[in-house]
Amino acid sequence: MKKRFLYLGLAICTLFLALFIRSLWSSLPYAINFWIGDFLWSFMLYWGCRFLFLNSKRIQMTVFLIVFCWLIECSQMFHTTWLDAFRNTTFGGLLLGHGFLWSDIFAYTGGVIVAYWLDFFDQN
Repeated sequence: MKKRFLYLGLAICTLFLALFIRSLWSSLPYAINFWIGDFLWSFMLYWGCRFLFLNSKRIQMTVFLIVFCWLIECSQMFHTTWLDAFRNTTFGGLLLGHGFLWSDIFAYTGGVIVAYWLDFFDQN
């Protein structure tokens, strides 16, 4: 149980880090702004999934999350009235994004892989 709440704490800390960085948005270099949001989103997603699915193997979780992030990004190529309306909400925009970018694929992949490497709390 202690390990589960550690993962929850890491997810929450990542969320607050992302919000803090967002507050500095205008003063950060473009290269950081371009990657950091998607990188931290997938980073937070990793910790959140480890909290929810603690008994799953780390490598399986990592592969699943990379594919999941890619699917979310690819879904941005599809536009319907109801889907675009959902994306225009704050929650929908944070969850699904707005437009497909190859750079987002790399940022998501990097975030999940870095979280995997840093996940020394569970070695299964």
